[in-house]
Amino acid sequence: MGLLLPILMVSAAFVVDLGMARVTRSDLQAAADVVALDLAREMTGKTQAQLAPAGDWSNPNSAVRKAAARTADNLLGNGLEMSVDWGSYTNGIWNTTTDPPSAVRVTAQASGLRAFSSKITTVDRAAVAVASSTACYRLGSFVASVDTSDSTIVAPLNDLLGVNLDLVSYKALAAAKVRLGDLAADPTIGSPQALLTGSLSYSTLIQAMITVLSKDQANSVAVSALRTILNVAPTLGSITLGNVLHVAPTDTAALDIAMNVLDVVGSATLSNGQHFLSIPNLQAGVPGVGFQFTGALNLISAAQLACGAPNSAAARAHNSQLDGDIGIVFTNLPSLNTAALGTLQTAKGTATIAVHIGNADGQLVAPPDVHCGANTGADPTTMSVSVASLLSTYTLDIDLDVNGSVKLTDLLGLGLTSVLTNLLGVILPNKIDIDVGVHFRFGTTAQPTTSTANLQLPPNDVTPVSTGTSVYLDPNSLVPSVTSATIGGKTAVLSSVTALTSPILSALTTGNNNFVDKTLLPLLDNLNNGYIGPVARMVGLRFGGADVYAVGATCASPSLRE
Repeated sequence: MGLLLPILMVSAAFVVDLGMARVTRSDLQAAADVVALDLAREMTGKTQAQLAPAGDWSNPNSAVRKAAARTADNLLGNGLEMSVDWGSYTNGIWNTTTDPPSAVRVTAQASGLRAFSSKITTVDRAAVAVASSTACYRLGSFVASVDTSDSTIVAPLNDLLGVNLDLVSYKALAAAKVRLGDLAADPTIGSPQALLTGSLSYSTLIQAMITVLSKDQANSVAVSALRTILNVAPTLGSITLGNVLHVAPTDTAALDIAMNVLDVVGSATLSNGQHFLSIPNLQAGVPGVGFQFTGALNLISAAQLACGAPNSAAARAHNSQLDGDIGIVFTNLPSLNTAALGTLQTAKGTATIAVHIGNADGQLVAPPDVHCGANTGADPTTMSVSVASLLSTYTLDIDLDVNGSVKLTDLLGLGLTSVLTNLLGVILPNKIDIDVGVHFRFGTTAQPTTSTANLQLPPNDVTPVSTGTSVYLDPNSLVPSVTSATIGGKTAVLSSVTALTSPILSALTTGNNNFVDKTLLPLLDNLNNGYIGPVARMVGLRFGGADVYAVGATCASPSLRE
């Protein structure tokens, strides 16, 4: 034992000293990690020069010294010092020249203690933290129209939600705010994953909203409206809210951003595909338009929210899509009086409304970096969204059949002698039956485009940055044409009978009580102001673009890289 004791003492000394060295390295790494995370929060778009004081170890009041002081009591070692370098860290490569920086590297150094040796060793450890920014934006919005006094929005919204609410109720829903995190915390839902990625009943979502909003008496009108919606909610079954709210369940910043209740409620009804839109009073006040319609319009998706880091898949949204065809039959059309041909009949007429508005894809992009300001006019929060759209068309096509029995002398007076003899021979009857097919088209087409919406908050939380043009059929886009002409049962070459077809076109488009002014323009007005127009405004649809709103941003969220 006397011989072994010195050996055991030396071995014990080595074990203790090695253990203390290991603890010192571990403590020093933890200190470097914590300080790096703290300093990463300083990177809110500041330049290298602006950040330099924060990393100045010689200044006892600097951010690095204050952060280190919070960890010094837990450090096994003496003489702690830290050096700070600002830059960027991409794919494992450090670049100290990046300005403004997006990453910070902290190198911590201390003297390692020895229990059985007087030798002093130096220990150093480094940590790299990256500061990322998360921003939320919205393509389209139910709120955009409801916040105006546009009462035409009520009918499409009622149809969309299957209820009968007034404009006051919709405004209350639009004004009420709810945080996704609060909804997720409701016991009936339980987690962000269940809210955003699971199959959730629409009734459960509405009830959770009622529970959250009922905590504030100011939301009483909105709660009353939600209770009405709750009565019809079971008919919608299960929904997948994440289809229209592009928010990662792990994005705590996005879960804390307040959203308009109406956006969430309306978006949820469309989260699982197509939704039929009825045709309310399209014929109201329009002479000759029948009550029977064929086809339907489908609103494929609703206004969408996206939250995430710039250029990430999470920060991508898809705008609404309106698609479908509606057939209309004109009935009891009045006779057509022409100076050159007498009275003709418009025996039948049909129309087709075709709406094919493609998706608009939004992507939060950088550069420029997301900037978290004070949300004032002098210092707004800023972000940029790239908007790419597809081909969109919106047309109203009308086909009329104009026929009648016309005097031979009237046709000869139009200079059609050679046409008549070529078609019918030299012996001509006193009256000849004519039949002319006429086509009218009102149309709008938008080609695919890509543009960037540079958003500021304020004012773009309320007023969108709009790309493309509004969904609107312009009366001045009318293009009339003749599609066919028969004389005495024989098909005529159109270019040879313009003397016959021109008076018919003129009678349909000009003069008192003409077909265009009496029937087509009122029909267009109904489409623009009472049907297609409100639906498009309701979800922020635009030709060749979208309405893009800023919702919020969180900057300098730190994460360790090494």
